[in-house]
Amino acid sequence: MEVVMFKSLKKVVAAVLAFAMLASATACKSDTSWAMKNDSLTAPIGVYIYNLYSAYQTAQSTVTDTSKPVLEQKIDGKDAETYMKQKALDSTKMLFVMNDKMKELGLTLTADETKAISSNTDTQWAQASATLEKYGVSKASFNLAYSDYYTKYQKVFTALYGKGGKKEVSEAELKAYFEKNYTDFSYFLKPLYNTDTTGNTVLLKDSEKAAVKKEFDAYAADVKAGKKTMQQAADAYKTSSKQTTDQLQSATEILNASSGYPEDFISLLSSMKAGEVKGAEVSGVYLVVMKNDISKKTSAQLGTESSRSSVLAQMKGKEYSDEIDKEAAAYTNVTLNQKALDSYKPSMFVTAASSTAPTASAAASEAAPATSSK
Repeated sequence: MEVVMFKSLKKVVAAVLAFAMLASATACKSDTSWAMKNDSLTAPIGVYIYNLYSAYQTAQSTVTDTSKPVLEQKIDGKDAETYMKQKALDSTKMLFVMNDKMKELGLTLTADETKAISSNTDTQWAQASATLEKYGVSKASFNLAYSDYYTKYQKVFTALYGKGGKKEVSEAELKAYFEKNYTDFSYFLKPLYNTDTTGNTVLLKDSEKAAVKKEFDAYAADVKAGKKTMQQAADAYKTSSKQTTDQLQSATEILNASSGYPEDFISLLSSMKAGEVKGAEVSGVYLVVMKNDISKKTSAQLGTESSRSSVLAQMKGKEYSDEIDKEAAAYTNVTLNQKALDSYKPSMFVTAASSTAPTASAAASEAAPATSSK
């Protein structure tokens, strides 16, 4: 009897163990809470969803054919869905690339940086949460994919290209780049139109435009002759036009298509020499503009850490970005949770026409958005 009972007990135990193993295996197979991981980092699936969403937004702004859905088009020679999913995958791998670089360079986040990351996430999440949460992106995933990542991205950049870095840019190189590529200028202007009570734009009459031209050309002549500085000329216009705010605008920038200035304004400044002043009509306004000697700005622009970093980013930012992109695309020291990744497709975002969510990189899902945050 004891032998029979012992055999029966062994069967029960074996059955329980088998069931437990099966349950464990099933749970493992169905764990879609993470997207990829290695020994030092686990990226939640919410990070991938965020990057997929970001890729969807990027694709929408990239395609030129607005007559058909973005998912029916090709981007960089690939069908849109393939492009988005690959971009999201690579963007998620960037977290691992950056994690490795932080270790390689012996970098850690300071208490102030950690606090700034948290603060930035709080600010951005207040705007983005309504959109991202419905797709299964938690605040923690957003923090990791956005604020935390870009803080480390900047820290690694500075460590590489800054003073003492492996790719350090010398002061002489930075100075030469700044003076060759930046433009320092000042201007004040008057629109050649008015706005009526209904909000419509009404162009000035020819006689009114002529009067503006005469006034502004006189200001330009006074500055050229040394009778007035640009500030004094702008103040004279402020008085004559009964404005209440300072009319003089000044900037030190790289003038290109992404600078936000009109093409004809950029062309005008490009044709001018340092110290030259002109009165001219550009893009519906008449202005007086002076191109300043850029070398007089070098010391101030490169003299503070923040402004120096800005110039350095302009000089080496693309090189750095291309390197990170390349490393992420080739990154293999990671385990992919393919079942989780395959659960999301870009088509899940089709109804999202626009969003206040900041973007980073991107890709997506055909399945219904997850109900739980990741």
